[in-house]
Amino acid sequence: MQKATYLKFWVMPVGGYETSQIIGEEISSFEKLHPGIKIDCSVIPWSLAWKKIVTAAKSRQLPDVFLIGNTWTRTLAAINALADLTKEVTDGKLKNSFYPAAWATCEIKNSGKVMALPWSADARMIFYRKDLFEKAGLTARSLETWDSFTQACLALSELKGKDDNFAGPLGVGDIKDSGLLHEIAPWVWSGGGDFLTPDGFSAAFCSENAVKGMKYYFDLMDRDIAPIRDRKVPYYPTYDFFVLKKFAMIIAGPFAAPSFIPGFFEAPTSLRDSEDIDKFGVAFLPAGPGGRFSFLGGSNLAISSYSQNKPEAWQFLKFLASKEFQVRQYKSIGLLPSGIEAFASLFYEGTPNQQVLIETYKNYGKSYAQVDMWGSIEFILTDFMGKILDGIKQRRYSGDFLAAEAKKYAEEVDYLLSL
Repeated sequence: MQKATYLKFWVMPVGGYETSQIIGEEISSFEKLHPGIKIDCSVIPWSLAWKKIVTAAKSRQLPDVFLIGNTWTRTLAAINALADLTKEVTDGKLKNSFYPAAWATCEIKNSGKVMALPWSADARMIFYRKDLFEKAGLTARSLETWDSFTQACLALSELKGKDDNFAGPLGVGDIKDSGLLHEIAPWVWSGGGDFLTPDGFSAAFCSENAVKGMKYYFDLMDRDIAPIRDRKVPYYPTYDFFVLKKFAMIIAGPFAAPSFIPGFFEAPTSLRDSEDIDKFGVAFLPAGPGGRFSFLGGSNLAISSYSQNKPEAWQFLKFLASKEFQVRQYKSIGLLPSGIEAFASLFYEGTPNQQVLIETYKNYGKSYAQVDMWGSIEFILTDFMGKILDGIKQRRYSGDFLAAEAKKYAEEVDYLLSL
């Protein structure tokens, strides 16, 4: 009897507390298809994943297969953590199976090398409560621009005195991780700014336009339009409170829908489902002076450059990136597929909610610049934005405070890029 090959697999909690069970079921299916391969899966918190992966790469102790944020690919490739998959994807003619924006996060610019496979995609939108909007005399069109978005928020603020349950117009998170950066990025871009200069050699988030975009977003918190002060729990359940009518809006990706508004992006299966879903709507993020943008994120699958089992690891990667797997994962935990066929099979009805999702993903999505040091830069930016949150909570925040901190952290990024 042939000896089994054991693969180690690191994945982040993409399905929340149910990740181990959901991924475990998929692993069982894979092992039945490939009886000579066994998978040892570990779930790693997103907050620890970057450090754990980089530390493991330095000691050559990476798992065979692992999940990475799609903004990490170039940095991990630069430190030789990722196996080159160019031959495998070329032989399998896989490039045209994925959306170009997702594929670009796996291919190293100007080299032609493919270092990962796209797994999930993410595009941020505004989810809103139609019942609260109706009370305030608003519609989705009220959110079109920064100016109209501000006026809509002020109108919704008037509901505070009429409903003790209502906490504010916009529910936002305040956890200091990369998710915070992803929430702020669209405002930087729509302000006409960016995080790095076009050549990627210097920080740009201290520029006038970038600070303008950040200030717009942070001002919403400081004015209690998006209240974050006096929170008594570390992981504030923003999405739950949105469903409970504490907030009129949240900004989230499609991952929020299956858990909190089941069936939101699919055609409802019954009249009752339709009535529940009709309480909610989805809209584009507002356009600023620099245009309309959404953060286009997601995750990729990689094989360690140190793996001794690359052929078996590639079989597992293909299984995880398949159309069938991506469809199942969207239906169970809301992971938006990066594969063209999987995406089309889920969102073919053309419902109004789907149209917003598709147009956001295809027309307004933007990712960060590809530079070797981006993984480390991302954590400097997260630290910077966490400092601004602290300033708001401690009532030390102002435009000058934001600009000064941006300049200070930009010097850190410039130093990193100069190495």
